Formats: sequence, C-alpha cells, structure tokens
Amino acid sequence: MINKVLKLLLLLIFVTFALFVSGCTEKDLSAEDIATRMLEKQDSIQDYSYTMHTTYYVGEKAIESEFKTIYKKPHMIKNFIQEPGKDEETLVLSDGEFRWTYAPDTNTVMKTKLPKTPELTKSDYLTLIGITLNDTNVSLLGLEEIDSRETYLLKAIPKETEENAAQYDTKIWVDKETWMPLKYELYDNSGNLTVKTEIYDLKVNSGILDSEFIFNTPDGAEIKTIG
Repeated sequence: MINKVLKLLLLLIFVTFALFVSGCTEKDLSAEDIATRMLEKQDSIQDYSYTMHTTYYVGEKAIESEFKTIYKKPHMIKNFIQEPGKDEETLVLSDGEFRWTYAPDTNTVMKTKLPKTPELTKSDYLTLIGITLNDTNVSLLGLEEIDSRETYLLKAIPKETEENAAQYDTKIWVDKETWMPLKYELYDNSGNLTVKTEIYDLKVNSGILDSEFIFNTPDGAEIKTIG
C-alpha cells in the first residue's frame, strides 16, 4: 500500500512543482492552464533539487522517511533515500550511461547499463506531470498561512475510473511569494489522513555541476554489473 501511495504522492508533487515554475496567478486553476504554462516553461528549467520528508499513517503507527533528489538536464539524477528504521541513506545515481545503486548496510553497488532512449533526456517530473493532469482535477480552495507564510491552498481530486476504486484526495500548500510547495496531505475515501509530506530546500536553476553526478565507489564495496 505504501508503494502505491508513494507513487501517487510523487505524481501530485510534480503537479505542484509545475505550478511553482509556471507562474500561475490567483485565478481559478484548471488542469489545462497548468499543463500549458508548464510546457511553456520547461525549456528554462536546467536543474532542480529538493528534500522531501514524508510521514505515512498506517493504523496507529506513523512511519517517517526522507528522500533527497538532484536533477540536471539532459539525463543526470542523484537520489538519497532514507528508509524507515535505517540510519544510512541508499544512493541511486544516474550519469546518463549507467545507474549506480549503493546500499551502505551491505557495502554493495549495483551498476546497471541504461538504455539509449529519448525519454532519458527528459526530466522525470515533466513526464509524470502529463500523466497526472489526465487523472486529476486541480482547484484553488483559497489562501492559508503556514509558519507565517501566506500560501495557496489547492485540492487535487482523482478522476473516477472503474479500474481504480481506491481514490486519494490531496491538499497542497504552495508559498504565495516564491511558489515553493510547502506541504502535502493525502486522504483516503473515508477522509482519513494517510500521508503528510513537507518539501524543504527546493532550488531551481541553481547551477548544479556535472561533477555532482560522478559516482565514487566506496572503499571495499562489491560492484555487481547488470546489462
């Protein structure tokens, strides 16, 4: 269930990120407006980075995880994943030619040859945003303060489909001054909070260097090559 919710959450995060880079105004928002303005701005986005802290509510338990990502055109991605119950981060890095996955608890590296496809030259969020806009209706609920910052409060409602009975409504808070998404909440069919996410340190076009995506093998690590 967590994997399914995480996938939906990531898609909705990219919806909000599109709002951040598109320069939408305070008027009523539509999926068509968001898609059009996002596409107009995509060529200006050369790199981005952020930290995502997520809390999953499963019954009486609250499970926390953290995800850091760095992206640079045309196809360089670096992710740090803090799994629940673990102190060390898993590193997943793509330099355009190989994907390197390093698990510190076992000191092993999985090296995977990447296929040469046009999709690798696109940002993940630009691909996912198109999918999400086809599956949700986004509306502006109003303005609300978070930590003394005025935000746009948005709501994303999945379009009903026969294939997917489980629907998750989402509330999204976007900083009015900087258009930085500050918070996300996912609710199940019964209105229960299932996932809460906060975004920190979001930066766009900060001049990330190519050297950020060079994988340095840790001392003594075992490398397993695939493909």
